[in-house]
Amino acid sequence: MKEIFLSFRPEYFKPLLYGIKKYEYRKRFCNEETKAYLYLSGKARCVVGIVELGKPIRLDLTRNNYLEYRDTLKRVDNYISTGDVNAIPIKSLSLFKKPLTLDEIREKIPNFMPPQLYYVLDSKIKLKNILEEQSVGDKLFVHNHNKIYYDNLAMSVSDLEKTKEFKELDLYYSDSNMNI
Repeated sequence: MKEIFLSFRPEYFKPLLYGIKKYEYRKRFCNEETKAYLYLSGKARCVVGIVELGKPIRLDLTRNNYLEYRDTLKRVDNYISTGDVNAIPIKSLSLFKKPLTLDEIREKIPNFMPPQLYYVLDSKIKLKNILEEQSVGDKLFVHNHNKIYYDNLAMSVSDLEKTKEFKELDLYYSDSNMNI
């Protein structure tokens, strides 16, 4: 399994954390199952955990599989038009017991710069060692992906945030005073 350091925008993190985002979308990605150390960019600037990802589904090559699912097909066509043709199954998420900050990485690797997309860790041994030293909690969720989640495929984060499931989970975490 390929291991990568994956940059992720913080505003897209909640649907992933809540387990309702079942696919990640990228123009380019590894063509195999992947273990990704998840780096939140922006103001967060920290590695929060590990996401296990399945082999990407090429939306442009599998479009005809969605013809009987009108809403799904419409969303798939939208992603294809933007160039985000890889739907990467999100299999699980495990959080670090304590996020690893960019400053902490830079203490060990001066001048370290996070990638815009991702780094393959085979060529970043020192970074890989730092990440492997982190204490990891249990998996928050596991998605089987033995079938396509048609109701979730090609849903944007803004669409996911409008779902009843997201609103209930967001309220729960907000009421619990959890700092997400």
